[in-house]
Amino acid sequence: MMYDVNQFCISFRNNNISKISDLFYGMYNKMMQCINCQIITHNVQCYYYLSFSLEDVRIFKNRIYNMINILECFEYYERQEFMMGGNQIYCNNCNIMTNSMSQSKKLLYGPYELIIYLNRDKDLHYNIKILFEEYLDIQRFIYYKDNSPISYQLIGIVTLCISEQNHFIAFCKSFVDHNWYKYDNEQVNLSTFEEAKSFGVPFILFYSSLK
Repeated sequence: MMYDVNQFCISFRNNNISKISDLFYGMYNKMMQCINCQIITHNVQCYYYLSFSLEDVRIFKNRIYNMINILECFEYYERQEFMMGGNQIYCNNCNIMTNSMSQSKKLLYGPYELIIYLNRDKDLHYNIKILFEEYLDIQRFIYYKDNSPISYQLIGIVTLCISEQNHFIAFCKSFVDHNWYKYDNEQVNLSTFEEAKSFGVPFILFYSSLK
């Protein structure tokens, strides 16, 4: 990865200091190669949450059954893409719109508080089961490992209860007694991680860094 990408990241981090950015922002680099001149350009962006289309991940993994795991979502995130036709991008070297290929989309830094949105697109994708555990290690997906969180603990889940007219319920892990609790409107009940991960249809996962 080019040196100026690292310098850009350092400059951005030093000039965008706030409680929100310190906790919730991460950075990624999308490298695009112009098929016409072969020049590779870097597009460094920050993110405050990651969104994964579960149906797209299922197709990417060539699954005939509706079950994927959370790490396969990160594999999908790094996939190659071809930008052609109406999706062409402007090449500063060719000075025209050209066909391009995404060399990689790499997470440079992970946030301390990682939010993952599981995009199910339409109602018919509610039956896609996502497998996840209480701990998440994304070390192999992070480029700057020494300066970034790579291991996380699940602390919250927003899930949809389809049987109750699309009613959302939250599960959260307490920082005080380390137990899981189920939040259903005004009702709060003691729960477990096993109930939290198997109840309803998960839509949003909240992770906190262990580093």
